[in-house]
Amino acid sequence: MRLIGTYTSDDLSEAAQAALDFYGRRQDLHRDGASFGDDPTSPRKVSTDISLVWLDRSDPDAFQISDQLMRAVAGGLGRYLKERPLFMETVPERSLFVMPLFNLQHYSPGEGFKAWHADWTTSEDATQPIRRVLAWILYLNDVADAGTEFHWQDHHVDAVCGRLAIFPADLSHIHRGRISDSESKTIATGWINAGSLEAFVRSLQG
Repeated sequence: MRLIGTYTSDDLSEAAQAALDFYGRRQDLHRDGASFGDDPTSPRKVSTDISLVWLDRSDPDAFQISDQLMRAVAGGLGRYLKERPLFMETVPERSLFVMPLFNLQHYSPGEGFKAWHADWTTSEDATQPIRRVLAWILYLNDVADAGTEFHWQDHHVDAVCGRLAIFPADLSHIHRGRISDSESKTIATGWINAGSLEAFVRSLQG
């Protein structure tokens, strides 16, 4: 489990509660969840999502929670890398950044990301999936019988409000959601890519 990091802090707890409140009051932004390669007749993930774009300032409410999550996750990433100094010596461009496009995902009882999957893909997308190095999940509420399972590592991260999990996005760390049949689970989740945030923003403007 050396490459699966879990973190808690006041910033993460506050961000988790703020994100959960935001999800509850902004039903106008709710959309059916989807995942790359899904068959509409048999989806791998069943959820109701809100997509957030930190770069978009047109909705001050959405920007505020996006900014709070970006800062909290960036703090967790700093701790992850400090614990693993070899990471930055070998990662392309010697630089990583929190991708400013991410999701809030709500799973009602019986719903979840049920299929084993990795967060790295060769699909073309604004989030530059092929440049993903790490993925992150911030659990927004406590669910006793839920969380995230990692196949090869035979490891489970419990869903605890304010707990941040950071792990490799590639095929070495395929994972799936543990499904609760009695409680709802809500998470914030996204990716950490090789490169810099500034270069990514410039690529969008070009």
